[in-house]
Amino acid sequence: MHLNYIADKYKIILKTTPLFQQELTEFYSHIPMRAINVRFFNPFTGQWHTAECYRGDRKVGTLFDFDGVGKLYDCVDQSLIEL
Repeated sequence: MHLNYIADKYKIILKTTPLFQQELTEFYSHIPMRAINVRFFNPFTGQWHTAECYRGDRKVGTLFDFDGVGKLYDCVDQSLIEL
């Protein structure tokens, strides 16, 4: 068996603090469901990198349900995966 690399791909995970429903909706409204260009600092090379990414897996869970205030959601993870 031979292993040949054809490309390096980046997966960027956006992580938030706990959010209420309105903040959660606003967070996702800024991440379109199409390819986007993302500029990020690459800690392995020590340089800034720009990658064209698509929206990947999302992880969110409920922490508390406050009566009259709404639900507080745990930290949100949104992955962006390079095309």
